[in-house]
Amino acid sequence: MFRKKTNDNSNLESNSGHKLVGLNNISSIFKGTPTEPKIEPKIEKIPEESIHIDDSDLQKPSTSKAVKLIQEVQKLKDRTITPFVDYNEGLIFYPILSKIGEVQDNISCLDDLVSDGILEKKIYEKLIVCPIHPDTHSSSVRLYCPKCHSLNVEKLNLFEHKICGYITENTNFDFTDPENSRCPSCKKSIKNFEKEIRVPAMWYQCIDCVEKFDNAVIKLHCRKYEHDFDTNSGQFVPTYCYKLKNSESSINSDTNQIKDDLLKLLQGFNFDANLNIQIKGKSNNIHEIPIYGKSRITDESILIFIKNQPDGINQSDMNSILVPKLDIDPTKTLLLTVSGINDGVENLAKHYGIHLIAESDFSQIISRVEKFVSDWYSESGGKK
Repeated sequence: MFRKKTNDNSNLESNSGHKLVGLNNISSIFKGTPTEPKIEPKIEKIPEESIHIDDSDLQKPSTSKAVKLIQEVQKLKDRTITPFVDYNEGLIFYPILSKIGEVQDNISCLDDLVSDGILEKKIYEKLIVCPIHPDTHSSSVRLYCPKCHSLNVEKLNLFEHKICGYITENTNFDFTDPENSRCPSCKKSIKNFEKEIRVPAMWYQCIDCVEKFDNAVIKLHCRKYEHDFDTNSGQFVPTYCYKLKNSESSINSDTNQIKDDLLKLLQGFNFDANLNIQIKGKSNNIHEIPIYGKSRITDESILIFIKNQPDGINQSDMNSILVPKLDIDPTKTLLLTVSGINDGVENLAKHYGIHLIAESDFSQIISRVEKFVSDWYSESGGKK
């Protein structure tokens, strides 16, 4: 059921005796003395008693859900997910999440796609909320008379007809009213308010005490709990929108899909496989691994990294893989990419025993990974 083995320049085993310049000390960080036994990497688990679980502690969406979400975002105007705010309850929802089977307030799944470089997170709006009751987002502006503190305040405008110089308050003749299309002084028709009418002054008047004033007292009103608060004491609550990045969005969508395919592939070869798992290395440092598999038969292990860069995979990308690879010391390590390979990367991969698989299509990558695992599995005496 497996394809014939072909020469694979990307399957780069280390058979070189020389050291690469500038990287001599990387592996030594994680190597023990010759007499030290090999330390088995540990999957890090957080003690249950240290976790407070409530309704907001939601699991990350599967990669298939992430792919569906990207497809839904591509249908939106400007490819942007915008929030819906429940002002009274102080809740923020993203209705699009219901289309992929997620609860609408699971913001963490959107933030995960930001971390993956698929979505871009931007400020959508800043809500000013009550400092005493920040759990509600419903507030309104109130204007008070500085003399009697009445709410019964109205705004007055002074209008001037530019052609004839006629001046009046808007309470006497409101040029903004379509019914008042003729100047009461020169009788000419007002066709364009912005061009023909000037507003030289504006002030307020209290209807209760008839006081006129330039500046009203401005307060914010907590509508749910019925009290005012000063504008300077209000707290800001940011809301965010999530925009699909144009560059690499299709590649990242495929990357999420391939993770599920690789997980099933490893499980088919008797591996316990996990996505995005934290593993403790020999140095006791924690590393997040995109795909980690451990054989149920031989205890051998594999790390799989997937990286895509518009400018190609460079040595910095390799260095980010070397640290967990050397610290965890798995049996096999794979780097998968549909991007180009920059100078020096192949030699670096070969020197440190990282198997590099670079293809222009993810389906070809899956085929090559299957062949790689199949050959390895057969060498270990396993039967699928």
